[in-house]
Amino acid sequence: MPDMKLYKGNALRTKSDIKERELDVETYLPSIDLVKAVNMAQILKRPLLVKGEPGCGKSRLAEAIAAELFGKEFRNYYFEWNVKSASKAQDGLYTINNLQRLSDANIKYQEGDKPDLDIKLHIDENGQTKGNYIELGYLGKAFIMSNQKGLIAPPVVLIDEIDKADIDFPNDLLLELDRMEFQIPEISINGKPLVISANKDMRPLFIITSNDEKPLPAAFLRRCLFHYIDFKEIALTDIVRSKFPMLEPMLVEESVGAFKSWREKIANKGTTNKNISTSELLDWIRLIDHYVKPGENLALDHDVRPPYYQALLKDVESIQLFAKEEVSTAV
Repeated sequence: MPDMKLYKGNALRTKSDIKERELDVETYLPSIDLVKAVNMAQILKRPLLVKGEPGCGKSRLAEAIAAELFGKEFRNYYFEWNVKSASKAQDGLYTINNLQRLSDANIKYQEGDKPDLDIKLHIDENGQTKGNYIELGYLGKAFIMSNQKGLIAPPVVLIDEIDKADIDFPNDLLLELDRMEFQIPEISINGKPLVISANKDMRPLFIITSNDEKPLPAAFLRRCLFHYIDFKEIALTDIVRSKFPMLEPMLVEESVGAFKSWREKIANKGTTNKNISTSELLDWIRLIDHYVKPGENLALDHDVRPPYYQALLKDVESIQLFAKEEVSTAV
């Protein structure tokens, strides 16, 4: 078994890096502490639970890891499960289309045919699956891909916003995350249920995000590593430069400085629970990039409502903190 390839956080730092690697992703600049947390999760083969305020980049971490580890083929090894309020742990394993089976049975019996209603699952040597009335979920597909020959890095699974689901959802995944296998009783092999297993030496790397909408069970937390993306560890200037390399350096410095000042003012006043986030900063910079001509001066008064404030201030309380009108800017 070759040594596992560890995430270094270096592959997606500039647009030229991404272009050379033929990746359809955005730049991603993790902090040193976040990279270390991912490495520890790889080494210990434990899920990494990531928290942080909305818009800090936690949901994009898993894609960035997969893109660096697997290059232009990363989509084959990256699985994104966006959890909803109605999501069940079973959805991540497999689903049976019983409605289609019933419909096929009725139609074919009426036509006098003998229907093949058996639930079947075929897995080829490349880890691709083809099912008859069955489809593997994201965990099931990742388990299969971890068994691919010559793998030097684990498949990456994002379980995004796990706290949106029912409170039992995390605990319902404990057994599968521990054992890295599950049974499909609906498919029998030599009288025993089919077992879908991950390669224990290259078990999938799970990146799990939470917005703290509800507390997670202690039993689940014990099985995870944890990292909180603090706003202070986000390299805002570097991120903006990586995404907008044509913007003048002075304009980038002034814009990020003003953003920090506005954010601090909102936090200190305490009139709203919603502060401006990194993702909103990038939307705002994109508007600046679109509207402001090269060499044009963009006056940014830290006590005045920002130009293009609609991308930053998302409630009345935040807007009212800046009593003066926004700086007049040609559009």
